[in-house]
Amino acid sequence: MMNMGESLFSLRQKSGESLQAVADKVGVSKAHVWELEKGRSRNPSFDLVRKLATHYGVSVDVLTGDAAEPASKDLQVDRIHRDLAELSERDRNVVEEMIRLLQTKHSETS
Repeated sequence: MMNMGESLFSLRQKSGESLQAVADKVGVSKAHVWELEKGRSRNPSFDLVRKLATHYGVSVDVLTGDAAEPASKDLQVDRIHRDLAELSERDRNVVEEMIRLLQTKHSETS
């Protein structure tokens, strides 16, 4: 099992985000995120750990190493799903139609 720093680094790599992007999303400095990933900040607040878990779409147990980290594909699907909730109903319908069109295109080429 990974420690929290390794988990944070791995999740950030899988999400393709920069240190600054993660820092901006959870409300801390880029340096603080880097220190967490390197294991130099060993006792982050529970609030920050919760924010990081929410940001990556995982449980706190994943960050602490008590649960397995999801695969990149699963993280991407969960991230897209979370982002859909922030869209208007009209925009969600557009995305849903795009998915249907892509599925149709994919099934025709398979």
